[in-house]
Amino acid sequence: MHDSYNIADLIVKKIRGAITPDEQQELEQWMSENPENQKLYDRVSDPKQQVNQMEVYRLFDKEKVWGKLEDELFGTRTIKFTPRRILRYAAAILLPLLVGGGFAWWYLRVPSPDLYAEIDSAFQPGSQRAVLILSSGEEVELDEQHAQVTLSDGDASIRNEHMQISYTPDGREGQTGRKVFNELRTPKGGGYQLQLSDGTKVWLNSGSSLKYPVSFRDSIRQVILDGEAYFEVSHSETPFIVNTGSMNTRVLGTSFNVEAFSDDPAFHTTLVEGRVSVQLLEQGTGTSAGILLEPDQQAIFTRSTGEISKAEVDASGYTSWIGGKLEFHNETLETVMKKLARWYDFEYTFENARARDFHFSARLDKEESISSILKMLEMTTDVKFEFRNTSIVVL
Repeated sequence: MHDSYNIADLIVKKIRGAITPDEQQELEQWMSENPENQKLYDRVSDPKQQVNQMEVYRLFDKEKVWGKLEDELFGTRTIKFTPRRILRYAAAILLPLLVGGGFAWWYLRVPSPDLYAEIDSAFQPGSQRAVLILSSGEEVELDEQHAQVTLSDGDASIRNEHMQISYTPDGREGQTGRKVFNELRTPKGGGYQLQLSDGTKVWLNSGSSLKYPVSFRDSIRQVILDGEAYFEVSHSETPFIVNTGSMNTRVLGTSFNVEAFSDDPAFHTTLVEGRVSVQLLEQGTGTSAGILLEPDQQAIFTRSTGEISKAEVDASGYTSWIGGKLEFHNETLETVMKKLARWYDFEYTFENARARDFHFSARLDKEESISSILKMLEMTTDVKFEFRNTSIVVL
């Protein structure tokens, strides 16, 4: 019996013109074994469908998607996947999924071009921009129009260039005796890079804010985060703490990602390298006993229960946003729309309540038009979109 994943991969290579003679022979043998196999291949390779299929392939990493679904679809033979159940766990894949020796697949619909042209006109991909709030309350715009800015606040010199803001201590705090804080805020559709006075590098995602001292002189280095940020902490014997209001992530020097949006049901800390301690903050008693993370582990704080847990993950999937990607890991459509709205800066509503629980795994280029993403969602599950009064409606 042929391996289902391998056959799907051979069909992909055949369509793309990248198949070897040996692979071609294996594919032809599979097609000759059953007339249904030949019919399926003919239907998948139909040029009338390939334009849409190749668009999906261009947007998403096929191998990662197959990896996410392989265990569910092939690992447990006793599970029966009906078409409706498969649709609930739709993924962005080029080819039909093989299920128990047969194929279950989605028919590609071509949405209205006028609808998506209107959506693309209204909602553009985000860009590097932010607002810096000085200790005086003054707000400084940071974007391409303000590419080079030099400031000072407290005992630090502040320089903005190459879409990154950097702090350098100048030793004046001894004269004032006060600690000075700044705050960096990114709007929806924004993002920015920051280098703190100790050399720590921070990537701040869209719809986020980070409050921090302009220089670190205490026994700890502490910043306050609302939203998502990736940290490369400069090594020091002085602990570095990321406070999200409900939990602390404590390190000496390491790389990690913290996702802690105030409107999300859970906070996540994902470790790339080094070690971190994640502790819950309890009112009146300070921090509670925490958990230690090793690379490719994630701490998950569920806000409704107040509990924290640990999971094994591929950390690269949770940090790829700093490299221009958006990734979803078996996440509900409601979560997908929330994340897309932060980057493309749009409002949305659900008229189809069932659609909130459809699950997706996908990897997107952050520069893709929002229409390309919505088309993919329409093609891979039973949802449609409308544009009403500056809002996207899920039907």
